[in-house]
Amino acid sequence: MDILSNFAENLNDLILDNNLSVKTFSEKLGFNLSECYKYLRKEYLPCLANIIKIADYFECSIDYLLGLEETNDLKFSHTPPFDRTFGKLLEDKNLTRYQLNKHTKISNSRIDDWYHGRRLPSIDNLIILAKYFDCSIDTLLARY
Repeated sequence: MDILSNFAENLNDLILDNNLSVKTFSEKLGFNLSECYKYLRKEYLPCLANIIKIADYFECSIDYLLGLEETNDLKFSHTPPFDRTFGKLLEDKNLTRYQLNKHTKISNSRIDDWYHGRRLPSIDNLIILAKYFDCSIDTLLARY
């Protein structure tokens, strides 16, 4: 699975399907135009905050955007702050941050940063969490 290629192809499709130019897309989302072209040329993935902006703008699944799902049949709501969603997930699963660290090998400091809203997880860590909790990234981010 090549997330970078899948993302670039799906983003390009969404831009074309919505009759946007790359310039218009970048202006509407407040992105630098050259950064958008780098996404489309498969040079790198945007940070999670920008992926959320893109998914919210197109009202699409992040899993679809990253190529983890083949279709985008469902529409998703805007993404709530991750720290609230993450805290509730741990509480619902009766899981401590320490236990999550031991099971996933994600550092305690990183988990604490997410829990306290100091930073967002990387795409790689989101995939680890989604696999660990056996859910989609959109479910993990409460985008339903």
